[in-house]
Amino acid sequence: MSNSYPTSTLDSALEIPANTLLSVRNLQTHFFSREGTVKAVDGVTFDVKQGEILGIAGESGCGKSVTSQSIMRILPKNAKIVGGEILYNHQGQFIDLTTVEPDGKMIRGIRGKEIAMIFQEPMTAFSPVHTIGNQIIETIRIHQPMSQEEARAKAIEMLYRVGMPNPGRNIDQYTFNLSGGMRQRAMVALALSCQPKLLIADEPTTAVDVTIQAQILRLLREIQADLGMAIIMITHDLGVIAELTDRVLIMYLGKEVEYGPVKNVFHHPRHPYTRGLLASIPKMVPGRIEIEPIEGSVPSPYAMPTGCKFHPRCRDFMRGVCEVSEPPLIPIAPGHEVSCYLYGGREERA
Repeated sequence: MSNSYPTSTLDSALEIPANTLLSVRNLQTHFFSREGTVKAVDGVTFDVKQGEILGIAGESGCGKSVTSQSIMRILPKNAKIVGGEILYNHQGQFIDLTTVEPDGKMIRGIRGKEIAMIFQEPMTAFSPVHTIGNQIIETIRIHQPMSQEEARAKAIEMLYRVGMPNPGRNIDQYTFNLSGGMRQRAMVALALSCQPKLLIADEPTTAVDVTIQAQILRLLREIQADLGMAIIMITHDLGVIAELTDRVLIMYLGKEVEYGPVKNVFHHPRHPYTRGLLASIPKMVPGRIEIEPIEGSVPSPYAMPTGCKFHPRCRDFMRGVCEVSEPPLIPIAPGHEVSCYLYGGREERA
């Protein structure tokens, strides 16, 4: 196999903003089964700049995790990237990760070393028959020329850095001997062991209580500032997005519906789905907790609505418009885009 990397076209490279580490262009990832085809990711576009934190938010099933799996090239066997580009800045040259073999030498040289991932549940990410130390040490030695002793010393250092109690002893523990918070810290240590340029955190605080959640978020912020790496934070928790990220991408049924600086999107949400998500956050009022849920439910992935995917649940639905065709992305402020006919684009339907 050649050691050269497939590069993007000149036109694509010229369009990428300065200081961009990752540029995802019209990504389409589908799942194929006997029941039919599920368009888990259906035309998503976003950029991640060097050193920034991008949040990806939405309800379960909107395509957040499949987007991250597509970037890492770790999709299930029945899933396939059918369109779009994933352009990664490797030493000043953009590589289209959609064109490399998922198990090939090229992506294995990037995955874990330059792009790392924190998974939702460490119990499934770690092998139960090997100690956490063995797995961190193996990752370090795959990507860096170190002896076993040097790699073990670095693994202990990483565990100490992420706040693992007694790292010299716990490095030899199995995941089932550790608490949830300790397992998550070990997962962070594993992901950061090679000091990646991009960290993808897929619901990293879902399996822990609120105290540990706050500690993990503070840890990610401190390490991100220290290493200068970029982070993609994937979560359904808008509080996490507000606290940690610079920009946010709101997804619904595999589509991006709103994208922009987190302050703009949270203080001036434009898409009805974004407004619904923010309104559904529990609010304390005298004597009770008030929740305003989004009407309806997420449709079956095998029976997707026509037109705008959100229109069956939308309070601003315009008959004869929203169900006819998908709205284009409309720029409404610098760096802020929304996919909704409330802001124009109807002239493009034909």
